Amino acid sequence: MTEPMEQNSCKPRFLQLLLRKVQKGDYQPETISNKKSPSPHQSEENSLEEKLHLNHLKHLEQLFTAPKGEVLEKNPECKKLSKKQKTYPSGSLTLQELKNALTELLGTEYWNGQTELLFNKIQTAHDNIVDWSEFCSHLLLQYRKRDVVEKTKDTFFQGKPLIRHCSQNKQEPTTRILAIFSPSTTHSFVTVSKGGILSFWDNNLQLQKTYEMLSDAVEAPMGKKKIKVWTTDAVYMPNVHKIAVATTSRKIYFFEVSLGPIFEDFHLFALNYIPTSVFYWYNTESVESCSVLLWGDDHGGVSVLRFLHPNKSLYEKSLFEQTGFSGIYMQDIENHCQFLRYTYIRRLHQDSISQIQYVPEDLCITSSGNSQTSLVIMDMDQKRKAYTWKIKRGIKCFDFCKSLNLLVSGGADCCVRVWNRFVPSLPTAMLRGHSLPILGLAIQEEKGQIFSYSKDAVLKIWDMSYHSCLHTVTLKFPHSQSEDALEQGTFPFLFLQKPFPLILISYIDYMGMLRLPMPTQSETNFATPHKAPLCGTVYNAFFHQVVTGCHNSTIAVWDVETGMKQLILNNTHGEEELTCMALDNSGRRLITAARNGTIKVWDIQRGHILHKLEVVEDAEVTGLVPIRKHIFLTVGWNRKIILYDCSKLENVYVPADKTWKGGQLHKEDILAVDYCPPLDLLATASFDGEIIVWNVETQRPHHFVRKVSRESSLGPVNKLLFLQHRCTDQSLQKAAILISAETGNLHWWSLFGKRMEYGKFYAPLKEDISVTGLSATKNNQLLVTGDSSGFIQVWDISDYGTTLSSSSNPLLLRSWKAHSCTVVSVEHFSYGSDSFIISGSSDGTSGLWTAEGTFVGLFGQEKKWSLRVPATYSSHRNAFQGMPVLDSKLEDTTIEKDRYLWWGYIYCL
Repeated sequence: MTEPMEQNSCKPRFLQLLLRKVQKGDYQPETISNKKSPSPHQSEENSLEEKLHLNHLKHLEQLFTAPKGEVLEKNPECKKLSKKQKTYPSGSLTLQELKNALTELLGTEYWNGQTELLFNKIQTAHDNIVDWSEFCSHLLLQYRKRDVVEKTKDTFFQGKPLIRHCSQNKQEPTTRILAIFSPSTTHSFVTVSKGGILSFWDNNLQLQKTYEMLSDAVEAPMGKKKIKVWTTDAVYMPNVHKIAVATTSRKIYFFEVSLGPIFEDFHLFALNYIPTSVFYWYNTESVESCSVLLWGDDHGGVSVLRFLHPNKSLYEKSLFEQTGFSGIYMQDIENHCQFLRYTYIRRLHQDSISQIQYVPEDLCITSSGNSQTSLVIMDMDQKRKAYTWKIKRGIKCFDFCKSLNLLVSGGADCCVRVWNRFVPSLPTAMLRGHSLPILGLAIQEEKGQIFSYSKDAVLKIWDMSYHSCLHTVTLKFPHSQSEDALEQGTFPFLFLQKPFPLILISYIDYMGMLRLPMPTQSETNFATPHKAPLCGTVYNAFFHQVVTGCHNSTIAVWDVETGMKQLILNNTHGEEELTCMALDNSGRRLITAARNGTIKVWDIQRGHILHKLEVVEDAEVTGLVPIRKHIFLTVGWNRKIILYDCSKLENVYVPADKTWKGGQLHKEDILAVDYCPPLDLLATASFDGEIIVWNVETQRPHHFVRKVSRESSLGPVNKLLFLQHRCTDQSLQKAAILISAETGNLHWWSLFGKRMEYGKFYAPLKEDISVTGLSATKNNQLLVTGDSSGFIQVWDISDYGTTLSSSSNPLLLRSWKAHSCTVVSVEHFSYGSDSFIISGSSDGTSGLWTAEGTFVGLFGQEKKWSLRVPATYSSHRNAFQGMPVLDSKLEDTTIEKDRYLWWGYIYCL
């Protein structure tokens, strides 16, 4: 018998690739007679595309390519597949014909639902037929995506740790490890010992050279005497190729390390207090702009030294030429005002500062061992609110991820805490496992991991989303002293992300290096959550998909049944921030909008751009609403309602219709919008609290739900939601059919009859929390809310707002912690006979939950799930439920045992 690949050697290239793809491995053909229906607990083949094998494709090819009405006599298995006379041209099949064919081939009707979904994905001309080339092209793309998505088992480190003895330290511990980069060579490292010895190493930790700082001379009765000076911290200044070293003598030395021998360029002396932690920042995109050197001191103060022209000089060199002295007296620093600007912030902490960090928003983060001012995030100009963390025994170290607004901290209590930057009162998670104080922390955003290092040389890797420990390494450093006498350096931990990830650790006078694997393509693009906060999530009921969009202008399409990524679109609006998106009524087109007012329409199955819409103003678009077939409207910061007609597919550029008859009535930015198709009503709400309901047909105001005068202003309206089922029920139309979310309050409005407020209640569990997501079931029996603290709540609203006496809160059925940051969107949907909830968050993740609150999984996680098989859900790992609502009587700083409030019950571990 001729080999399959020989038979198909003359076939198109895409078909050859497809057959080669499905033919890989030792394949045992399955016959129709012995094929059984899949077990409900089988989850290895969750999609129809994965179920099809080589013999299935051979039979399907014969059916697709058979002339109209012809019966295939050569293959008995295909007789039944082609007995039915085709009603369409040869080479194509209808949906029913494809269902019949796959039912015969697979021996079961179990896959009929996915066959219809597959058919809808493939057909492009909307002519209700698919041909063989379209079918094969789709399968080939799916197999390629599957190869990318399937990940191998994680390898945490490449090879064994590399250990080096720093004998030149003279048995003194290493204060700090620095990484130095040069365009002409690979990176190198510098260790700064407590005794002031700078050691230079190559990327294989081979010692290259050393430099010893001179001891200070002081006046004594018998003349000048040299005293030993200890280093407290050091930092590398890449844009000027210098190393700044802080010492206990209240001095900071600046060493030139660019070319040739190392030498001291200048130093600052007579500082107010002893510097204990140093940090340097410069603009990598504009090296000529101002750079900042910060240091915290042993009195809890922060010094800020701005270098105004670092590319020219850090100081006034002419003054040094006159005196021949290379020191800058801090009291005379104003003499260098052309190049330097110095400010001091007093008593930010009640203890010495253990770590300091600068954030480009002109924010300063500092930590200390004091329980009352453990960590402070403050504006450098002290004009904005400062956030203060209070942790028993204080905070020794921390790391901050700006894109996720995520903060991790560690200290003497051996616990790693994960925080939302704006919520200092309650940690998102508490990661326990270390036995001794934590000395170093780092966030690896690309892989969603946290590294923590403790005093006993134990390194742990934590999963940022799961809040679980992935791996533990105990480094074995040789030492001659007893363990009780060991002295660690102040900053023994360095995590380096680029050009390739690695970890450097110092332990007394030893140093170790652990190389991490480079993030793979699958990890970068297909198997991790978004790398920026989400702007929203949308469920596509037609294709059973979830669409997520994030602020870095990336859109991803996920299979809701398995959680696998099916499509990713990067840079959809260039460098502009994605602000909102919506599906058209057919579910085939996705509309996206950005902060600069640009709007685009996409073929969501193939990732092709169909239309680019006219930009009315350079203003953020906050809402997109499809109202007719191919017609939709937009609202936003321009305070206008704009219409677009995309019915002509040949028109790539679509003009804006700015002739909304009702005109521009909102006086502030429009923040929320919702549409009610049964009544053809549109509701818009603005920043000043005004709510207007429009008749879409006449484009005139139906009435003002709440009108705001110039003298008065209410809080902004975050969300609007029409209760669509009540709108179609004549007996309920006079009840509350519109909900508005204003901060944490939900207002219930009646639009007919007396047209008044039918109810109001505060939804979040805590004060000063905003409701940021609203969704209701189709029968309007349940309401789902998401808020800025990361919680999702489900309410029974079957009778709420139906009468004027709705004064109390509706029944809260369940509530759970879903995300570490704000929930930006929630959506309730039905899949088969079951109900689910999709949530998206500014922490960059999108989760799937059952209506009862059981966690199904995160879109992008490695493990697939099957919505038909609850055993595949991730509920056992308590994804974001590791830190449920704490008992209000307890403070996170004084918890002696784990007591949690879980859906209204006290649960003690």
